[in-house]
Amino acid sequence: MLLSAAGTALASGGETLSLAQVTPGMNCTGETVVSGTTISSFNVQVISIVQAAGEGPRILVSVSGPAVASTGVAEGFSGSPVYCPDGFGGEGNIGAISEGIGQYGNNVVLVTPIDQMLGEPVIPPSSAPRLAVKPRPLLGPLTVGGLSPALFGVLQRAAAKVGRVVLAAPTSGATVVNFPVQSLVPGASVAASYSSGAIPEGAVGTVTYVNGPTIYAFGHELDGAGRRSLLLQDAYVYDVINNPDPTEAQPSYKLASPGHTLGTITSDTPNAVIGQLGSPPSTVPVDVSARDLDTGGSLALNTQVADETDIGLPLGASQVDTIAPLAVAQAATQIYNGPPANESGQMCLRIYLRESRTPLGFCNRYVGTGVPGDTGLAPPELATAAGTDVTNAFAALERVDFAALHVSHVAAHIDAQRGLAEAAILGASARRHVHAGQLVPVRLHVRVYRGGLRTFSFRLRIPFDASGPTEVTIKGPPAPTGTGTSTQGLSGALSTLFASSSSSGPPPNTNAISSLFELRQAIAGLANYDGLTAGFPGHAKRPVYRNRSLLLTGRTTLSFVVG
Repeated sequence: MLLSAAGTALASGGETLSLAQVTPGMNCTGETVVSGTTISSFNVQVISIVQAAGEGPRILVSVSGPAVASTGVAEGFSGSPVYCPDGFGGEGNIGAISEGIGQYGNNVVLVTPIDQMLGEPVIPPSSAPRLAVKPRPLLGPLTVGGLSPALFGVLQRAAAKVGRVVLAAPTSGATVVNFPVQSLVPGASVAASYSSGAIPEGAVGTVTYVNGPTIYAFGHELDGAGRRSLLLQDAYVYDVINNPDPTEAQPSYKLASPGHTLGTITSDTPNAVIGQLGSPPSTVPVDVSARDLDTGGSLALNTQVADETDIGLPLGASQVDTIAPLAVAQAATQIYNGPPANESGQMCLRIYLRESRTPLGFCNRYVGTGVPGDTGLAPPELATAAGTDVTNAFAALERVDFAALHVSHVAAHIDAQRGLAEAAILGASARRHVHAGQLVPVRLHVRVYRGGLRTFSFRLRIPFDASGPTEVTIKGPPAPTGTGTSTQGLSGALSTLFASSSSSGPPPNTNAISSLFELRQAIAGLANYDGLTAGFPGHAKRPVYRNRSLLLTGRTTLSFVVG
């Protein structure tokens, strides 16, 4: 399939040809990776110089040759350098393949001029025709690895609601295929990534030009957000997935995984994504551990998320907001090694801030019935419920308006078990004659779900103003009813986060949080009391008992004579 391994990739700098030196009919060569890490060449012929609406001047070209014969130019080819004769026996870089025009077969595309990418003003010929179609950037869709099929489905549907295309990467390429660190030379695959590790997320394109430590790639924007601080990585291409019709929701694309971090993406502009080799960007560790209470098994998922707080969160929100819920939901799925329909567990979240000595967080218990297995219909109950709670915690962070808070670490722990750790209340017993203000021993009778009878004891205080006959209602939370609500909650929450991190800017900041104390209270308030409450006539309900092992559901009453 490959025409040849490229021998003309420029290690640093190299000759360029300005737009004024490019003429129709030029026979040129393009370079990109179509499999693995080997740079392959293909034929490029210049058709014309055109004006693309809202895009500036572009070079209209056609491509041919074995490397592109079956797929045409796919998403992920963006940044592929094109070399044309310079008239003196050499060749120069004219720019990057960057956009398609909606042509069936994907073999007629646009090139962003190299002088435009390098920051020089570009004036097209006055005779340049205006392109009648809206160019479509060839940036590979966001790839996310490390997710179960069901959880990935939720993410994909959430992204689709705001027009984002997300594909499942097989996993982090460096882990699976163990490919060595690649030199980011023109034609090599490159990734602009939001995260790495257990949940890698990023977009794969091609290096166009290298000048010392500076890498120019893509030939168009990533998010168009200007200054950035993302992971600059190499990448591994598994294959080019063919769909010759570019009008489809997902045309041909490179199935690829980001790999090793080699520096920092520093600029994201309409004509190029630019990075610097060397020091990596600041990152936030997201560490999730899980324990299987039935088998004793455990796991740990460790992800590093690019931290753009100090450059003003160019997308309007942090990618930690998305990655942390996904990591928690993934751990809650993966720990079962085959999720059952009935699940019980607990999740504790801690969010560490540079501006706070103590972490923010909460713990919640989950008992519910969902869809068995990892079928893609819905994630398991524990995953959806815990993931939704984590999403809501980070939504509170996005409501902060008093300071630019720095998340320094996110840690979560999950305890999971099979079956419903739930018992239904059958009744209660206690002495009938009591005194006002007295602590009365109560025996609570329950039936464990698909189990036997149990009795628990706790003390109930009689109100100090009670007298004569009185009745108290002892009530637990409702019994588990299924995953529908929590699945919709996770999908809706992720859709909101995708929308807030889109180029359209964040949503209005309603219910703003104006102090660290308010933020701490808002996140702590996500903890749900799931124990028993007691309600006397004329008095507010108050917590009276919580069993650490079983969720006690239902209600009962006790009658007293207060004398």
